Amino acid sequence: MNRLMLGSLAAALGLAFSGPSLAAPAMKKADCLQCHGPIEKLTALPPMYETDSGKINPHKYVPHDSKDLAKFPECTTCHTPHTMPPPKGFKDKSANVEYCYSCHHNYTFQKCSGCHK
Repeated sequence: MNRLMLGSLAAALGLAFSGPSLAAPAMKKADCLQCHGPIEKLTALPPMYETDSGKINPHKYVPHDSKDLAKFPECTTCHTPHTMPPPKGFKDKSANVEYCYSCHHNYTFQKCSGCHK
């Protein structure tokens, strides 16, 4: 099968064709939680992410103490997926809280009522 045919087949299946192999589909939160979950485990972790306001556990607050998994954003909103299997000793150093700043536009993690009266 030539590259053009592979590209057409990949497009028909909704996949991206890049070079000699097909690109992996995007990771979804259900994929991540198979190893890193359940979500209750993540929300129960102690504060570990350093911000100007102190350490926070973003999993607890996105979306503000909700227990509804459907309301949680995709993990890739803040994390870069690792390869499978992950490299020995892998620790995600690329995680960020930019998503939080869409509401916490003053870059502090206080309640909205702290600034908005």
